[in-house]
Amino acid sequence: MVAALRRRGVDAAILTSNDNGPGVDSSLLLGDWCERQGVPVLVFPRWSPPLRPLREFAITPGLNRWLASHLGDFALLHVHALFSWPSTTAMAQARLAQVPYLLRPIGQLNHWSLRRSPGRKRLLMGLIERRNLEGAVALHFTSDAERDEAAALGLVTPSFVLPLGVEAPAALAAVPQLAPPPTVFLFLSRLHAKKQLEQLLDALSLLQRRQPSAAWELRIAGAGDPAYVAGLRDLARQLGLADRCRWLGFLEGEAKWQALRQAHWFVLPSASENFGIAAVEALAAGTPVILSPEVAVAPAVRQAGAGMICPSAPAELAAVLEAALAGPDEPMRASARSLALSHYGWAGIAERLEHIYAALIR
Repeated sequence: MVAALRRRGVDAAILTSNDNGPGVDSSLLLGDWCERQGVPVLVFPRWSPPLRPLREFAITPGLNRWLASHLGDFALLHVHALFSWPSTTAMAQARLAQVPYLLRPIGQLNHWSLRRSPGRKRLLMGLIERRNLEGAVALHFTSDAERDEAAALGLVTPSFVLPLGVEAPAALAAVPQLAPPPTVFLFLSRLHAKKQLEQLLDALSLLQRRQPSAAWELRIAGAGDPAYVAGLRDLARQLGLADRCRWLGFLEGEAKWQALRQAHWFVLPSASENFGIAAVEALAAGTPVILSPEVAVAPAVRQAGAGMICPSAPAELAAVLEAALAGPDEPMRASARSLALSHYGWAGIAERLEHIYAALIR
């Protein structure tokens, strides 16, 4: 997003912490501006209590000290996430400094998300987050579905819907020829309970019982809590799928694009997705998708004929996977890439975002 804005001449930069899920990213330069993929980035160390149950209370005091001195240098603050120290406290500081800010809640106002740690979130909502939400000049949702779910909170803050974007490498300009069997199903996402990989494994177990001789494999790309990942591997063994599953680990850059391009289908039976960027990346690679209706890009996929949408219940998902064994046809693959480039190209999204920024700071 920031790179696309900078290509349009918008002087945008990123402030963040080195929080990296269960740990920290030690490769980042801390406390000094550095450049990542052509974007200025300023990273501050996060600190959290040594007890695992308290890890979510991580704080970034260096970021707050920096904002206290430099917030006035910015015409606008675009905040991503809430219920998190850097974003929550930055919005409070922006209100005090009378610097306008907009908030992209990244799905944290969705029903599924609000049901996770509900007591903590109700407390934070009452203490500060409702004021943060109501004090924003606008809320940035990435899909109509995300905005509709947030409406239950009764917020009066203006909002707009603008999706995230994708930039496929030039090498992917041509839709590749379909590979021969086995049919490759690719799950590429964060390994987290919300993504419902367990449902996919159960569905594939049903498929294996129905068609034991069918040629297919599941490639699983992503990382997550080690204990959770170990549980997923155990489940695959218990279901008799160990020989059918390839665990690729976390992929990025060209390795990620190759995995997307080499798959026949991208599968994401998630319980809740305010957008679904990995699914859009699959579309950009010319790979049709099999999504649960809870993935926000599902309506666009259905309308474009760029994949299949079905509930994540194992029996229903197994039936769709069985139909998918024949592989997608060339028109569907072409529709997938066309949808990604026409609706989710960064150039057009950045242009719209620049106009929104300009309207908000007048």
